[in-house]
Amino acid sequence: MKRSILNLSILDSLLEGFQVIGYDWKYLYVNRTVANQGQSRIELLIGKTMMECYPGIENTYLFSQLKKCMDERITFQFENEFTHNDGTKNWFELRIEPIPEGIFVLSTNITNRKKAEEELLQLKDDLENKVQMRTAELEKLNNEKDVILKEMHHRVKNNLQIISSLIRLQMEEGNNDFNGVLDKTQSRIETIASIHESLYKHKDLALINVADYWKKLFKDCLNSLVRESANFKLNLDLDYLELPVDKMIPLGLLINEWITNSILHGFKGRDHGSIHLSLHLKEGKYLLTYKDDGIGFVKAKENDKQHHFGHFLIDGFAGQLNGAVQNKKSNAGVHFELEFE
Repeated sequence: MKRSILNLSILDSLLEGFQVIGYDWKYLYVNRTVANQGQSRIELLIGKTMMECYPGIENTYLFSQLKKCMDERITFQFENEFTHNDGTKNWFELRIEPIPEGIFVLSTNITNRKKAEEELLQLKDDLENKVQMRTAELEKLNNEKDVILKEMHHRVKNNLQIISSLIRLQMEEGNNDFNGVLDKTQSRIETIASIHESLYKHKDLALINVADYWKKLFKDCLNSLVRESANFKLNLDLDYLELPVDKMIPLGLLINEWITNSILHGFKGRDHGSIHLSLHLKEGKYLLTYKDDGIGFVKAKENDKQHHFGHFLIDGFAGQLNGAVQNKKSNAGVHFELEFE
């Protein structure tokens, strides 16, 4: 008897609800926590059926699980939202097990936890909505920026081409020596214009594909300087690289000078020639190599001012890249190297 009283005392002191339900669905035992969870009193529950205490409970998901445990003698554990007689609702975590007297139910009120979870989910949804809205705003701004940048590069290219056309018109009135100066000046302007054209046509308005641009640069130089362009070859050896405009402009102008010098001096008197260009990134630095199979620039006229001015420009462009051109020994043609960051 003392042991039974002790056991009941322990069950009454549980923070979890503990109830025993008979085969006839009458409450055989409930502790104080169950009575509080059901918004009732112990004396109003004991000896009465669940249907008497909570009308309509037989039509709920909770009762279907209780009946399944009672009939099939298997254990269930789940969460359930329970509607009280006054219409209020609470969430419970339930464990149902069969016992000889019928079934017992262990219940824990998790309403506060569920509310917290719902609040977190709502906060998450609100945050995701704000992120989506902000992302959409940023995408719109970014698209507008891209349109403006494309228009800017397009206009810069057009303005440079206007300058180039004016120089071409001026060449019609000048003498051969003066025209030679203007022709090279026009070529340099066209090189810069081509870079801006590459930018507004490229999906990335900040970077230019090196290989694509060098191929176009070589083709443009041939079209303006030689008649049979098909006899001149460009061999490219480079990693897949995209460089920003602040590197591509001096780099493009430098290579334009090299190609022009190769065609006008290295390949002078010939209707063919090959140029080799390579660029590789290693340990954070770029190594640019330029070669041709011409006669070599050392055989150019010493008094060719334009030739020396071209070398002056090359050194200046290399300086803009924080590098210096090295003239390597070569059995044929020229061999230049430039290391820059």
